[in-house]
Amino acid sequence: MSPRNLFTAENLNLSIGEQIIFDDAAISAFEGERIAVIGRNGTGKTTLLKVIAGTEIPLDTKIAKERDLRIAVMPQDFQLDDTLSARENIRKGLEWFYELLRLYETKLPAAEHEKIEELLNRYDAWHLEHKLDEIMEKLRLRDDPAPVLHASGGEKRRIALARAIISEPDLLLLDEPTNHLDVETIEWIENFLAAWRGTAIFITHDRRFLDKIATRVVELDHGKIYSYPGNYADYLAGRAERLEAADAQENRRQSFLRREIEWVRRSPKARMKRNMGRLRRYEEIAAQSGPQRDEEIDLVIPRGPRMGNLILNMKDVSLKFGEREIIKNFNFEFSPGCRLGVVGPNGAGKTTFLRLITGDLLPDSGSIRVAPTVQFNYVDQSRVLLDENKSVLDEISEGLSSVQLGSETISVWTYLRRFLFDERRINTRIDRLSGGEKARLALAKVLLKGGNFLLLDEPTNDLDLSSLRLLEEALLDFNGCLIAVSHDRYFLNRISTHILGFDGEGNAFFTPGDYDYYLEKRPAKVQTEPKERAKAAVPVPPPAPAKKKLSYKEQKELEGMEQRIAAAEEKVSEYENMFSSPDFFAAHGNDSAKLQQEFEEAQKELASLYSRWEELETKAAECRN
Repeated sequence: MSPRNLFTAENLNLSIGEQIIFDDAAISAFEGERIAVIGRNGTGKTTLLKVIAGTEIPLDTKIAKERDLRIAVMPQDFQLDDTLSARENIRKGLEWFYELLRLYETKLPAAEHEKIEELLNRYDAWHLEHKLDEIMEKLRLRDDPAPVLHASGGEKRRIALARAIISEPDLLLLDEPTNHLDVETIEWIENFLAAWRGTAIFITHDRRFLDKIATRVVELDHGKIYSYPGNYADYLAGRAERLEAADAQENRRQSFLRREIEWVRRSPKARMKRNMGRLRRYEEIAAQSGPQRDEEIDLVIPRGPRMGNLILNMKDVSLKFGEREIIKNFNFEFSPGCRLGVVGPNGAGKTTFLRLITGDLLPDSGSIRVAPTVQFNYVDQSRVLLDENKSVLDEISEGLSSVQLGSETISVWTYLRRFLFDERRINTRIDRLSGGEKARLALAKVLLKGGNFLLLDEPTNDLDLSSLRLLEEALLDFNGCLIAVSHDRYFLNRISTHILGFDGEGNAFFTPGDYDYYLEKRPAKVQTEPKERAKAAVPVPPPAPAKKKLSYKEQKELEGMEQRIAAAEEKVSEYENMFSSPDFFAAHGNDSAKLQQEFEEAQKELASLYSRWEELETKAAECRN
């Protein structure tokens, strides 16, 4: 049985000035789908959600949707009633259920009464306050009677999300639901959507979220909507095939034009009446345009001054806000080339950690030593470094016609073109820019400062997928040190050499490697002793095979493989425990680079042993057969 078609929009056409948003585009949504909407900033993703929600419908657009379709929306610029508490704001999402209960208690015809009762049973809507308690607990929202006026941005976003999903609509529309949320909340949203029985359409730049949740990806590209079944990885493969096919078609078109133009130039017969059809065909093909391609940011981080072995040393650092411990007895030492990802729940102290490093805050106790060769460069989460009253040009130029980018001197206009600000946008006031444009401008400004130690607080917010990829490549090529506070797990996996996690109670946990490795080793999941872990991790080979084709040397190697793997596992575990120890940098700070190299070699040796064990076991199994 085919899934129900909940919504279809056809003949979508919309232009804003010279920019084409939709060019005879179409989109449908079927029951049970989880559709991700992606595209460059400004391509019309939010507008598409408004079309689906019914708040903005272009002229002549054909809309077909299921009767009585219930739609809930969490827009990017959501609004809460600041005079109400969190509970009261979320309760607004239950209005449809409260109306059903009210109708159920009135005198109705039996058939209608049974229909309402069936709906109340289907949604388990008899105890709505219990549902409200449950959603607030899962999204870690305090049941505070105070108005939400002074709640944090992340808390307000969780309230808006709870209000949307508690209504259990047929179609849920989410615009950037993961922005400004911590990883724990994002993972809860992922699990909720993965198990949800309804249909969801969401805009996000979180590639890990896309990979886990999407059953279909739709891309907005130059007014067209392209659909790709599957998740983000499937989209990348499908998009590559589409672009390759478009390029092949364009090559055929150009070959045809080259052949025909030679015929037109050389043959007087081309102008004869019987050949006018061929000439018109040539003119029609020549009038067609080739595939459009977006420009890419030319994002190059200039090489900073060389640093010595001593970079930054934090020893026994503690800080309190009132009675709350933000950081306690913290020790850390940066090694050259370290790219540190910082994670933790909202309010855990991640931004405070950056401010301690730059000297904006002083610790209550302990010391922070910064080498004289270190030059910090800080990208603030709130983009406060941008003056909203200035134009893009004035913000970057500061009255000069050229900028110094490392050893290169270029004009301000050329520099801004690298960040995709064309002539129309260069003189635009900053308060009129989109979130993505502000993010690009913040990067453009901060990179001018140079420096050899970058501090990035949520750098991925508002950047589109293409810009994210280019930022990652630039950071990987950067020769200095880096701290990146981020909830973007895909980003952290790509750029991090180490991860530091704060738990919100003043404690920190450090691991070498990327975010996935940190997730595997963080304290909540590391509960056994090293030897027990090593023993549990060793694959137990089956009984020794009949030794027909294995040489005597191979037999002995296989028999001793379990013991060698156990020893290698224990060696890796020793390094893991050393790195995760709170006093690691106090005890081993001067040797951290050397120990990191030894740890990586131990991991490679273990992987090699596993590979050799599998090879010998395969050969032995073939002998038995």
